[in-house]
Amino acid sequence: MKLCKVKLVNFRGYKNATFNITNLNVIIGKNDVGKSTIIDALDIYFNDAPIDLNDLNVHIPTQEPKFIEISCCFEVNPRELITLDSSENTATCLEDEYLLNKDGLLEISKIYDCSGGKLSKPSIKIIAKHPNNFETPLIALKITDLKRMARDKGINSTNDSIKKEIRKAIFEQTANLTFDDEFHIETSTKDTDIIELFKKFKDDFPSYMPFRADRTNTDKDKEVNDTTKAITKTVVAGMEAEFQEMKNKINDKIQELASKTLEKLKTFDENIANTLKPDIDSKALDSLFSFTFSCDDGISFNKRGSGVKRLMLLSFFLADVERKNTSNKGVIYAIEEPETSQHPDFQIMLMDALKQLSTANDRQILLTTHTPEIVKMVDKENLIFVQKSDDKSVIVQQDDAIELKKVADTLGILPFVSYKGVIFVEGTTDRKFLKNLNNLPTLKSIVDLNQFTFIPLHGCGNIDIWIKEDYLKNSNVKCLYFKDRDDNTAPAITRDDNVNNVIKTSKREIENYIPYTVVENRFGIQFTDAEKQNWDNIDVASVAVNDHGTHLNPDNRQSENIVKNILQSKDVWDNITFPEADLSEFQNWFEHIKSFFEI
Repeated sequence: MKLCKVKLVNFRGYKNATFNITNLNVIIGKNDVGKSTIIDALDIYFNDAPIDLNDLNVHIPTQEPKFIEISCCFEVNPRELITLDSSENTATCLEDEYLLNKDGLLEISKIYDCSGGKLSKPSIKIIAKHPNNFETPLIALKITDLKRMARDKGINSTNDSIKKEIRKAIFEQTANLTFDDEFHIETSTKDTDIIELFKKFKDDFPSYMPFRADRTNTDKDKEVNDTTKAITKTVVAGMEAEFQEMKNKINDKIQELASKTLEKLKTFDENIANTLKPDIDSKALDSLFSFTFSCDDGISFNKRGSGVKRLMLLSFFLADVERKNTSNKGVIYAIEEPETSQHPDFQIMLMDALKQLSTANDRQILLTTHTPEIVKMVDKENLIFVQKSDDKSVIVQQDDAIELKKVADTLGILPFVSYKGVIFVEGTTDRKFLKNLNNLPTLKSIVDLNQFTFIPLHGCGNIDIWIKEDYLKNSNVKCLYFKDRDDNTAPAITRDDNVNNVIKTSKREIENYIPYTVVENRFGIQFTDAEKQNWDNIDVASVAVNDHGTHLNPDNRQSENIVKNILQSKDVWDNITFPEADLSEFQNWFEHIKSFFEI
């Protein structure tokens, strides 16, 4: 079960906002605009975090109903068997019961009534594309009501002792079924025979783990607790199936003994016994375990600096990247301001770990940030941009709706930019490549690249957007863009071209400038004659990993990144002698840089 959409109604600054959730989500916006509100809302939804009347939107007109609604949509297997009837142990599926919304998602809302000056317990509703031919949804009817409806409509069921079979017959034999796209099915009322679906699905919900930016400096410091709880939850998730099996056995034994007890009670007073039934509740497995970190020097880890405690969080994510998940249960990590108290290098390491985690189907990441460097490490489709409208309500923009200029204005520019100028590159290996070239005396004598700020934009798509939008055109920062050719036809951009602030490589990527003999020797492989002849155009890292079995990591994507980084290491560059043609192109690049920055 995977979270893919969230809707907030009347919750704090959000009057009515819907946003999509992917594997990686970066929430950006100014202070106090509602970024943390998204994380808090999901904590209330998944973990029953506290909610009160102060969370009600203050701008609701007097005449409108006072309520808070938090809805989540999940991607599920529509044909997966599930028990929904409280009085019988028969399995059905969400598709057959018309319990999925118009997009084929399972949508469940928690709604809090705030009228009367108090906050009610949440009512739980399924929002579905459901037949509206019946006054009460069939899933909520007791078997006696279903039999009566079938009899009145002259409908025959293959088995009138099983509710799902009666419902199936009614659905199939009712002429002209009509549907509401947003039919609300109440599941929390005691007047129906449906089980509490929120509790039913909660065992399959992704584990939601928020990591706050707040620092309390107590023995129960939240920064440390968040990490230790996450470790416990992550480990427990792998034992969930075994625990569920044990829990079911215990529940069956409790049910059996409780039923026998009620039978004995009937011998004393049958009326009392008929009003009682076992209502079994159990704690989550992760709530049964906890641990802390202790230090040999006697200083509580909770008393360490904020930076050290955030490093613990970074270490947890790095460890989770390498860990093989043995559970089908998903995990959602929600991190407030991962850059807090962290050196820029550690910020990048953390983001790299989170991006790697997000490539797994069972991991989803939400984070809030004010830092442009974090935003530049992700694609546009990963951004959730929140801002306040004229009426002070919070609105959400995603994908094509995002105005990138507003994003740039909102985040601002970090103060570390060199006064000489900025060179934007596609990735960290491009930066390393140029810095390695800068060590060659012939090139460094033209211009020393150490006097410029290099900013990786992590992808050709991102650098193209920055070139097009020219975000810093109104600033006093001079910007030059260095990008790979990638395709086989685009010419290199020289200082004589019209686009003077862009340098494009003549070869596919910077790895194509590394002589193939160097790559062969470093990884102990042999390229084919065809690959050598087409060396300027092949994907070097991909060919090395996938076609020649360079054994670095079972994850090919990670292996390709490792190959690219190794090719920029000192031991490789100590063995590189560039052909004259390549050196000539490098000289053109350096001359272009010198001329552009007027040095």
